[in-house]
Amino acid sequence: MKKVLSYLHNDGYLEIIIAVFYVLAFSMSSPLSVFNGFAKILTSGSILYTDYVYIAGIGAAFFNVAIMMTISHVSIKLLKIKITGPVYAGIIMLGGFSFFGKNPLNTLPLIIGVWLFHAHKRVPFSSLILSLLFSSGISPIVSYPMFGAGLEYYIGIPVGIIIGITIGFIIPAFTAHTMAFHDGYSLYNTGFAIGILGAMIYAILIFAKIDVSREVLYDTENHYSFYIYLYSMAALLIIIAIISDHSVFKSYLKMLKTTGRSVSLYIRDFGISTVLLNLGFLDILITTVLISFNIPMNGILFGSVFSILGFAAYGMHIRNVTPVLIGASISITIKCLIQGSLPNITDNMGEIVAFIFSTGLAPIAGKYGILYGLLGGFVHIIFTPVVARMHGGLVLYNNGFSTGFEAAVFTICGERIFKRERRRRIRNAGKSKDQQDN
Repeated sequence: MKKVLSYLHNDGYLEIIIAVFYVLAFSMSSPLSVFNGFAKILTSGSILYTDYVYIAGIGAAFFNVAIMMTISHVSIKLLKIKITGPVYAGIIMLGGFSFFGKNPLNTLPLIIGVWLFHAHKRVPFSSLILSLLFSSGISPIVSYPMFGAGLEYYIGIPVGIIIGITIGFIIPAFTAHTMAFHDGYSLYNTGFAIGILGAMIYAILIFAKIDVSREVLYDTENHYSFYIYLYSMAALLIIIAIISDHSVFKSYLKMLKTTGRSVSLYIRDFGISTVLLNLGFLDILITTVLISFNIPMNGILFGSVFSILGFAAYGMHIRNVTPVLIGASISITIKCLIQGSLPNITDNMGEIVAFIFSTGLAPIAGKYGILYGLLGGFVHIIFTPVVARMHGGLVLYNNGFSTGFEAAVFTICGERIFKRERRRRIRNAGKSKDQQDN
């Protein structure tokens, strides 16, 4: 047992997750179906929202996820990088979005761009690992010119590669500056950075009269399987956490007292067992809420839930996400009452995904309290569809783009307006006390 626990504590849990995805890929589809489907994934436009389960089959989708996570995990091992909270979040998010938008072909030019930045600035390549992991959120900007814009291959493929390399080269420097905009109160900082870049590229494509058409494509046949996977994963991780550390709940209570503001290094501060317990609880919370709304699960939604679970190591826990999710639920409910209908997955895929990723505002609730969390979730549902029009679906991290703006607004309110008011009341109270003493 000690050897098993030691293996898990040495990043073995990631290798197990990857292995499970390989097993699922070939147990649910024949090898021929998996590889044929994988070819379809590589040559798809991958615009937001394109469910790889729908276009290629569930086996091929799981295989793509496994391949992407293998590439990232092996790269980290070769670079001898320790798995920290941000790195863990990056690997898991890479896997989640590989269900709907990321694949090895559209990620490679971005990786080359990051490598060129390393060569140009002569900085250690290992220091750019977060840019390497998160930059693929703009991968449709590579695939769409290649396969989705209707261009001839001899034009589209070079254009996609050049755009990808250029964006990959810019991202490391750009993300370092965007953090200051929201002061670390959006967990999805890279999403905000690439959202800005994606909007600029989208504007150029419109100027060049290259149409960017969005179509929501999603699977409807694996609804129950996805829910079973999510609950099974949660149960397994919670059991592993309890067995590996009998005092894990004590440590978890300490974690719940943190705000979650970036950069929160939960693996370092609380240990991997606490992180796995936190991941399991977050999984159960979000999955149960989706079931209560009677939302059919598909590759897009499964990938979205899986993506945010990585932030169990990087700023997210049930105390700071719950107010945000409640606020988002209230926003959706009010919209349904106004429209006189229940949420419809066909017309509201973006809205349901926005509900899941509203959790990126968790530090707002953690720092400023429940009311701010409720308002954050409420506003996110309203604001995110507007932001999506700015990049035309070329950015997978659309919610990260919107949470950057939202976090900036709420931070200004919390730090520059109401906090100042509290300080003024304290000063006035002090003056009154001095007058009484005199």
